[in-house]
Amino acid sequence: MKITGIKTNIFSSQHRNAKRNWLVLRLQTDEGIEGIGEASMLSYDPLVASLLEAWTDHYLVGKDPMAHELHWMRMHQDNADRGGRLFSTALSGIDIALWDLKGKALGVPVYQLLGGPIRDRIRVYANGWYTNPGSPEQNAEEALRVVEMGYTAMKFDPFGQHNYYTISPEEAQLAEDRVAAVREAVGPNVEILVEVHAKFNVHTAIHLGQRLEKYRPFWFEEPVSQENVGEMAQVRQHVNIPIATGERLYLKFPFYELVKADAVDILQPDMCNAGGITELKKIAAIAEPRHVLMAPHNTNSAVGTVASFHLDAATPNFLIQEYHAEFYEPHYFEVFDGLPRQKDGYVELPTGPGLGLTFNEDVVNAHPYLPLTPGERGI
Repeated sequence: MKITGIKTNIFSSQHRNAKRNWLVLRLQTDEGIEGIGEASMLSYDPLVASLLEAWTDHYLVGKDPMAHELHWMRMHQDNADRGGRLFSTALSGIDIALWDLKGKALGVPVYQLLGGPIRDRIRVYANGWYTNPGSPEQNAEEALRVVEMGYTAMKFDPFGQHNYYTISPEEAQLAEDRVAAVREAVGPNVEILVEVHAKFNVHTAIHLGQRLEKYRPFWFEEPVSQENVGEMAQVRQHVNIPIATGERLYLKFPFYELVKADAVDILQPDMCNAGGITELKKIAAIAEPRHVLMAPHNTNSAVGTVASFHLDAATPNFLIQEYHAEFYEPHYFEVFDGLPRQKDGYVELPTGPGLGLTFNEDVVNAHPYLPLTPGERGI
């Protein structure tokens, strides 16, 4: 079997806080088997599509798709401009598609190729469910609806969208009031994951984290800039909440630095941005000896979501998976057949060969690429 080409499609959707474009790709072979991947970066997707086409022509056409590790290494090492979100997103998309191809060719789910499932279902948490910024009462009502849907964990950013480095006393109190209202609404047995989006300096992050400790957050995500390992370590030393980060870090190297510095409790690489299945498996292995857990970030389409499920199933130090699916427009579930739905806070493992997804191109064509401003992309 040899790779013969690539097709790309970009389609759009939205939830209450953001609009999204997703880039899905299909690697084609001379035996008629297609490997599905995703290379979404929320913006500049046409640039990624151009890069995917160039890389496929240069590195992949005429090659054996089963040699995914070799292809990953060549695409990474042969590029002088390697690194950064654009590069690693394209690499991720091709890698996911190669794993899907391999699973289909061998007739097994991808998680069987990763060592077999450790668990028979994946715990997920809700995101995309809340108004940002919303009043404490509004967020509490929204959180109750999430619990009614079956979720046992939910994430939200209580700090608004325009506070950076520092925060006023009034805004800090409002943020705490939002967390307090959500905690009171959902009770003590539902996990609340507090998102910060790397807004604050060390002093502000420590102050806010300590104020929130009494509400028992499941984690405190990106309290400071994800690139500054020293700052993250300072926050971890002074806040009694697990520290999570990683959605805006790419390839294994920065994750190694975080783990080495004892700066983090939970890593959040994104399947479609940090290097694909091949690289996330290595990131998990870096984390495991230090008992650092994996909770992959995910604002992706069904492809990135299900690729994450396969990795989660076979990862010893997996914790929980981000899941937006039920908060997007209904066609999110129609673009691909085979996306597991949440029930009681979990999803069942996919069962088909490869990723277990079937592409419905007519649905994609009904929701074309949507040019977005940074504000429309949301956070």
